[in-house]
Amino acid sequence: MNFHKTTVEDFLNKIHHKEIDYSLYLKDLQREILKKNKEHNFLVTLVEPDLELSNKALSGLCYVCKDNFSTKDILSTSSSNFLKNYTPVYDATVIKRLKEAGAQLIGKVALDELAMGGTGMNALTGIVRNAYNSKNMSGGSSSGSVVATALGLVPFALGSDTGDSIRKPAALNGVVGFKGTR
Repeated sequence: MNFHKTTVEDFLNKIHHKEIDYSLYLKDLQREILKKNKEHNFLVTLVEPDLELSNKALSGLCYVCKDNFSTKDILSTSSSNFLKNYTPVYDATVIKRLKEAGAQLIGKVALDELAMGGTGMNALTGIVRNAYNSKNMSGGSSSGSVVATALGLVPFALGSDTGDSIRKPAALNGVVGFKGTR
């Protein structure tokens, strides 16, 4: 499923009306993430999804999040050697709420170390490459989130933005980046 060509609403309708085989979709999505990661280097951890759909509003909707979000029992490195083995014991509030609504985290993605940088060139996993031209900068620090979205793998991704950490890579990769407020 390429989210350049469908809306979230259409996708969820097809999932809930069983027009899409969900387990096959998940296998294809994981395979496509791994394939595109070879060129773009945005992935830190591929998360094993729940194959069962629920009756919740966002059931079946997959997303990725920047590797500085706390995710219970899933490696959360913030792209730093200092945290390379850190596995949180709780979910960040946004992760918890998305989970409660039925959305599934499919992967943790790269960022400039400790979200301190604007290039996408300082991730623990190496340089995150632009979605449209792997010779160009992806921007940062939410580079992995933006690149996964720009490639059409997921309809949205979570990032964080103190300075321009979502907005800059979004502009450099041709997608919308939104900095929320309190």
